[in-house]
Amino acid sequence: MSPSETRKVQGESTEILIDCKDLTFKEVNSKIRDAVDKGLKVTLLNAEHLYGLAAGLQGGEITIKSSVGDYIGLLNAGAKIVIEGDAGDFIGDNSWKGEIRVKGNAGYGAGIYSYGGNLIIYGDAGDAAGQLFKGGTLIVKGNVGDVVGLYMVGGEIVVVGDAGRELGDYMIRGTIYLRGECKSLGHNTKYDKLVGEDLSRLNSLLEKYSIEAKADEFKKIVPLSKNPFG
Repeated sequence: MSPSETRKVQGESTEILIDCKDLTFKEVNSKIRDAVDKGLKVTLLNAEHLYGLAAGLQGGEITIKSSVGDYIGLLNAGAKIVIEGDAGDFIGDNSWKGEIRVKGNAGYGAGIYSYGGNLIIYGDAGDAAGQLFKGGTLIVKGNVGDVVGLYMVGGEIVVVGDAGRELGDYMIRGTIYLRGECKSLGHNTKYDKLVGEDLSRLNSLLEKYSIEAKADEFKKIVPLSKNPFG
């Protein structure tokens, strides 16, 4: 297969297929940006050795048909990214808009510093997911590690499985929904009652991302006070 192959429908280019096997991340990112600028959908093959892919994109559709390294979708500003494998650390770091879906597991710091957009992980996520979360939505269908949602100041984190220690530590604002159990809640967190708005929101997310769970099975976790250091 050639490093880049453009597919056409009725004479018009619609998608570019990029084999990343012998390419650097700079070369791949250059090809991605060129394709997105031309309105092409991008499919990447053999990207296991690469990191920092699809950073800072304002649009486009990227499908990665392998596992990938760290910092995928960094500073996402509107792209739709699908990873058909595992992702390394800091997936979706500092995202603003767009959507990232990981069909496998994600490493440390998934969605850290996010201001917006949606990050959906269908496997497990490591420690520090959603730390310093400022907005947007993080959904983990599997389990998460320790200190998830540390210093969270906005947005929502949905964990369908179990969580580790110090969940929501030093939360200031935002909401965490947990279906399973956690080893411990963090400082300045408490369980709160699910209301109609929560159930509606959860049902919408679960249906949209094809996650088999019921909204009323979740527990709601919110800040105990607006001043976690008081």
